[in-house]
Amino acid sequence: MTSKFASLIVLMLLGTAAYSQSTEPTKKTKRPDIPGTFVVELGVNRLTEKPNEVKYGLWGSRTANVYYQYDMRILKSKFSFHPGIGLSMERFKFLSYLQYYPNDTLRLSNPTLIFDDSGNTRFVDFGHALYDGDTLGQPNWANTLNTKKSMLTMTYIDVPLELRFSTKPDDPARSFKIAIGGRIGYLLNASTKVKYKENGELKKLQNHQAFNLNRLRYGASMKVFIGNFALFGYYNLTPLFESNKGPSRTDAQTYTVGIALHSF
Repeated sequence: MTSKFASLIVLMLLGTAAYSQSTEPTKKTKRPDIPGTFVVELGVNRLTEKPNEVKYGLWGSRTANVYYQYDMRILKSKFSFHPGIGLSMERFKFLSYLQYYPNDTLRLSNPTLIFDDSGNTRFVDFGHALYDGDTLGQPNWANTLNTKKSMLTMTYIDVPLELRFSTKPDDPARSFKIAIGGRIGYLLNASTKVKYKENGELKKLQNHQAFNLNRLRYGASMKVFIGNFALFGYYNLTPLFESNKGPSRTDAQTYTVGIALHSF
């Protein structure tokens, strides 16, 4: 009898605990209140001039930016200031270029960058770059050498700055906005990447050098928003290469247009 009573008490206690757990209100997980905005930008890169009449791929020459911006409303107006910091990863996919000779020119495919005897950067056919590089090995020119892809890649740390006007500053996710500003960037890393086939074997070659690229860059920007989505444009006021040190002593500048997503 005692054991049955004890069993009944245990069942009552378990039932009470189960009921209390089922009636306890569910706690909601709150989203972290981060005082700023994370930005992802995707765009295509272009050059203001083309040294050696270089051709480059449209989508293969692109940018991916990842920024964090701090949002600062100016008093109670519709204007706000947005300083930030982040990484910009850019590349150009080279397709072909013109090689100049005293009495003729020749269009060559899949160029890459090298240093000439004066320390300047110039385009060269990848096969010759591979052949001339003492540390890269000497290919047998009787074999098949087929270049598949040639790129210049760059990674910058950027400080973007924006002055923004918003039609609904209290409801940015549903507001039309327009912004002007700029950015200052520093080159962290640069390299050429080439994918090629030799005797049917797919190979990759990467050469980490600055290639006389300007380490410091600055430029202007503009954005047009609908909610958290934006169209943007960047124009770099500094040339891509150092003065008189790039291919054909180019002073080419770069610009980027694309789309952006601002996550609050």
